[in-house]
Amino acid sequence: MSWILFLLLLVPILSLAIGFTFDNAQEKPIFYTSVVGVAINFLILSIVGVQWLVSGMQPVFVEGPVLFHAAETDVALDLYLDLYSLVYLFTATFIMGIVLVFSRTYVHREKGYKRFFNNLKFFYFGLVMVLMAGNLETLFVGWEVLGATSFFLIAFYRGRYLPVKNGLKVVSLYRIADIALLLGIWVCHHYFGYSVNFNDLKGWHSPQPHILSEGFYTFFIPMTFLLAAMVKSAQIPFSSWLPRAMEGPTTSSAVFYGSLSVHIGVFLLIRTAPFWEDNLVFHILIGLIGLLTVVMATITARVQSTIKTQIAYSSIAQIGIMFIEVSLGLYLVALIHLVGNALLRSHQLMISPSVLSYRIHDQFFHFHPPVQPSTKGFWNKLKLSLFVLGVKEFNLDNFMFRYLWQPLKKIGNLLHFMDERKTYILALPPYLMGLYGVYHKDLLPAQLVGFLPELFGAFSLIFILKAFVERKSALTAWVLIIINQLYLSLAFGFNEAFDFNQVHIFLSGIFVSAFVGIWVINKLRKRGEVVSLDQFNGHSYEYPRLTFIFAIAALGLAGFPITPTFIGEDLMLGHVHENQFPLLILIVLSLILDGLVIFRIYSRLFMGPHTKGYHEVSYRSA
Repeated sequence: MSWILFLLLLVPILSLAIGFTFDNAQEKPIFYTSVVGVAINFLILSIVGVQWLVSGMQPVFVEGPVLFHAAETDVALDLYLDLYSLVYLFTATFIMGIVLVFSRTYVHREKGYKRFFNNLKFFYFGLVMVLMAGNLETLFVGWEVLGATSFFLIAFYRGRYLPVKNGLKVVSLYRIADIALLLGIWVCHHYFGYSVNFNDLKGWHSPQPHILSEGFYTFFIPMTFLLAAMVKSAQIPFSSWLPRAMEGPTTSSAVFYGSLSVHIGVFLLIRTAPFWEDNLVFHILIGLIGLLTVVMATITARVQSTIKTQIAYSSIAQIGIMFIEVSLGLYLVALIHLVGNALLRSHQLMISPSVLSYRIHDQFFHFHPPVQPSTKGFWNKLKLSLFVLGVKEFNLDNFMFRYLWQPLKKIGNLLHFMDERKTYILALPPYLMGLYGVYHKDLLPAQLVGFLPELFGAFSLIFILKAFVERKSALTAWVLIIINQLYLSLAFGFNEAFDFNQVHIFLSGIFVSAFVGIWVINKLRKRGEVVSLDQFNGHSYEYPRLTFIFAIAALGLAGFPITPTFIGEDLMLGHVHENQFPLLILIVLSLILDGLVIFRIYSRLFMGPHTKGYHEVSYRSA
């Protein structure tokens, strides 16, 4: 069965590659290539399902090629199939086929017709990889693909302001989920001493001694996976991103945020259950998060004025119930609930434009003025208070901005004195001295070497904070990201024995992506275009090829699994010891912020309303 499972990954990639060969106007071949790819996968799944039933319904584990081997890490493409992944795969493939057929007419004659179908196919590939992942590393690859395609589909109407702005909001929270999952992989490497695969994951069994107490691992490992699941499934307090994600086309909302992607958090909790199912505290915590989400989302959904927001919060409430079911150990019930909710929400979203049109028409001819609510009595006052909270979506959006991003912006604004020239002057000498010190550690005092990882980690954070608030020049912000990555490599290098191979793997993709990005920005400057980050410039309208090239460079610089940097990031993080919490915090903040800055640069340069007066321009509120 092993080669058949790999076909499930190969078919979407081949379909995507073929899709790139067509022009946007060739709608028929684009559509048929996409539908045939999904149909073939459904046929393969049917064969796999029959074989799985005949063989006794036992989980199937397939060892794939090892991409890199290190002391504690094996980056291998392993696959794992059980009841949960098989049912989810059938549901995903069925819904994907329906959405593709529906999209043929829905995005007909759109300028981004080809781009839309390619993004859907890439999303499907990432989803299949997450569902069939045999280890945490493979799951993380698919997880990253889901995050990137989410951004591009939310901001599909890239000439408008709100889709791009909301795409950035979503990707900012997705970045937290990505790093949480990466931290889970890191701490698992330290605890188990090897890469964890789901076939051997039966509970806690560590053969090696640890610096920290056993209680730390039994809390920290499942907490990282719970945080990633909460963000991805829009549980409280991360719920506000889901209705913002509905800015994309209705068909992408149906497949992404109504049915498939938003349920991945539930699947992650089931898949990583051996880490927490013997811990009563986590059962209570997961159930409590689900309960609070159900209450908040139910109140909010009942008072929203837009149909997509109502469906979004209704779906959030149902996923909260799934969290409760998972906390009670009812995994099969949660799976059945997941399938039912996914099918219902995708159906609701696809018919929502027709329902909305009917309701507007009905309201026009049968209008009834609303009854003025009473303000007397405790119960009426409580209802009005809940109504206001629901309309404002419990202020979760404002909460995330005020307590998560605004403090970082305030710190970054303190660095306003660092103009472009001062930045280079401040960055270059310490880096050259650090680079020399890495190669000649024996010349440095041992006490000094012990402080250098945190020192260079702090330097990297300073430069990425400056890039986070940079608004004058895209080139300056891009260079600051490169400096941040260079200082991160020094922080890793001083932490223990300097491994040239691992550092080269980490920096190889960084350098290639960095130079490509600089080339694109300079190309725009030579053509007299604005490259400021103070507004959305919308250069994709006139430079679609440069937009695509810069998008690839941005993904490579962010550690997306298209360059060796993705492997290097995991390897380098493995050099951080279990008790080095200050260094870990500095690195985590740097990794979160560099992804946000990269997506922000791409969005500000190439997306949003274009600045030329001789083009049609979307209104800010469009």
